[in-house]
Amino acid sequence: MKIALIGAGEVALCLATEFCKSEDEVVVLTSTVKPSLKDIKAEVRLTDYSVEILKKNLDDCDAAVSTLSGPNEFYISAHSNILEACRQSRKCKHFIPSEWNINIEDFPDQPMFSAATHEVVRNKLRSQHDIKWTMICHGWFMEYLLPTEKNPLREIGLAWAMNHGTKVFDMYADGLQKVTLTSTADSARAVLAVLRDSINTGADLPPVTHLAGQTLTYRDLFQLIRTRDPAWQSNPVTFVEVLNAIHERLKANDALVAIHQMRIMGFTNANHNPKGKALEWGTGILQGLRATSVEEFLDQSESSEDK
Repeated sequence: MKIALIGAGEVALCLATEFCKSEDEVVVLTSTVKPSLKDIKAEVRLTDYSVEILKKNLDDCDAAVSTLSGPNEFYISAHSNILEACRQSRKCKHFIPSEWNINIEDFPDQPMFSAATHEVVRNKLRSQHDIKWTMICHGWFMEYLLPTEKNPLREIGLAWAMNHGTKVFDMYADGLQKVTLTSTADSARAVLAVLRDSINTGADLPPVTHLAGQTLTYRDLFQLIRTRDPAWQSNPVTFVEVLNAIHERLKANDALVAIHQMRIMGFTNANHNPKGKALEWGTGILQGLRATSVEEFLDQSESSEDK
């Protein structure tokens, strides 16, 4: 396959790194040349995200995988143009839009700050039949378990339960809500498997593809982290506390409201990809693949640090 990875941010770099370990050809589409791409064995093509330039860049590819985020208008226009470019292209008839999300099948209104914008793109995808598409839901990327200096993803502060600077773990209510964690590497390998199966067999793609590296409660996750490092402490967080923070920041028109809108998901199972919905590792589409557990992921991180 020839895969076009659209965008060159932190998530894209992680996916590209893993994509390039496969037998597939990888093309990265970006508006500017990023220094971080110099070590990636992928062809880099520049785009202004117009239909004309996207079509030119996608014409020889088999699938487009977007990691684009940004302002609402850009997200909608860029994804609309990618969809149209795929439609006009000779062979790029598979598209993964930029969701990289929690369980949006059962919680389509989450996260609150982006759901309405993403729903516009989802409706465009649902209303057409020329391009096969699926949204990837992996829960949280496992990389957020790592301290800031080792986490290749963007720092998101209170949006995630762990403050690595103070070693404080936010416990939402009783901590019995479940969270699914999947590494970017496992997610990338699964994406390639999903695309390869559909391209080779002609099979349709479901609107949502659930992946689940490991699922556990916040309480169990805290105990696992604390067993490895007893310095970690639990900080109880109440529902009212988060609601008040959202209310105050909405009144102040503060963009940081998004952080607290993500925290509210910790009181629900929105971060949980149920076993019955998630693709099963090692069988079917994911034949030959296995998921990395939290313990294994942390062990690998510590091992690489020691080298």
